[in-house]
Amino acid sequence: MSVRTIRGLERGEILTPQIATLQQIAVALGLTPQEQTEFMHAWATERLITFEELLDPGLSELEQIDALTRLSLGTYRVISQVWRTSVAANRRITRTGCQTSIAAVEDGLERVFSVQGGDETTCAADMRFVPLLGCTLLGRQDFPDSNVVVFEVGLPRRLAKGEMHAYAYQIIDEVAPDADLGDSDGFVWGPPHTARSVVVSVEFEVPPAAITRVECPPGGQLVLGGAVTLDDDRRASIVLEDAGPGAFGFTWQW
Repeated sequence: MSVRTIRGLERGEILTPQIATLQQIAVALGLTPQEQTEFMHAWATERLITFEELLDPGLSELEQIDALTRLSLGTYRVISQVWRTSVAANRRITRTGCQTSIAAVEDGLERVFSVQGGDETTCAADMRFVPLLGCTLLGRQDFPDSNVVVFEVGLPRRLAKGEMHAYAYQIIDEVAPDADLGDSDGFVWGPPHTARSVVVSVEFEVPPAAITRVECPPGGQLVLGGAVTLDDDRRASIVLEDAGPGAFGFTWQW
């Protein structure tokens, strides 16, 4: 991060920094999970845009995505998060399940946001959100140029400060069976700030030729880890404590 950026934040010249910038600062300062959440929330208290309103057409898609996700940034703390992804025999990611436990940082927490990005072989517009437990789908906003969809996820009631809640959902890829798309090649998932525990797993109907662990620090590039061996159920898993902010997952070759 440049000295100019730090100076701009300190002087109040930068009023809406990128979320990745805030995550990098939180990591550099060595903040605890609770301090990270309060720090992020301090930068998200001025909410000029609601999900239901039309976004400023003068903003780029990335700026619009940042504005939407900022609506709940820092309003809750992730306690645990479990991601399970399934890859079918046709080499496509068919579904991803997420189970999350959170704690409200302020009174009145009633929604969170899920940002799902596609890749060269997956179109975000084809992703469908399926509530499983403790949540509902309030709305979605598609960003075709960025290949991103933002889901607005409603909680069953408003949470009081310190109250915990668990919810679960699936993201299903509803691409047409005859669509001319390539093979899937990996994914990363992660919490917006440090979570007490994170589990990321992928299971294959047909094993790929090679699979590698990857991580992505806030605002950074993917970092390749070591080769991964699948278990007897053709599954690869990552189990972490005090993980994030950042993203974790796998890449594979067929």
